[in-house]
Amino acid sequence: MFENSKIAVATALNLPKDVVLGEVLVSFVGRHCVVIENYRKILIYTDTLVKLQAKNCKVIINGKRLMIEYYTDDEMKITGLLQSVEFEGL
Repeated sequence: MFENSKIAVATALNLPKDVVLGEVLVSFVGRHCVVIENYRKILIYTDTLVKLQAKNCKVIINGKRLMIEYYTDDEMKITGLLQSVEFEGL
């Protein structure tokens, strides 16, 4: 119910829903780059797996030669050969 109210307010005020709801945003640039926004923390980081905690789920990136190119409090860029991205519910 509360979530529906947030969506209605965001729509009425013409605000981005991802900002209001804190949803994770995943943007791909081909198969070699992904930018993740609105993550909370890094859970696992290896050259074949990056697992992040977002507000409502976990984001799992599998690949080869994965590297976190940069990260801030709310955005991260991962490069390498991306093989899959999964969302794991809470």
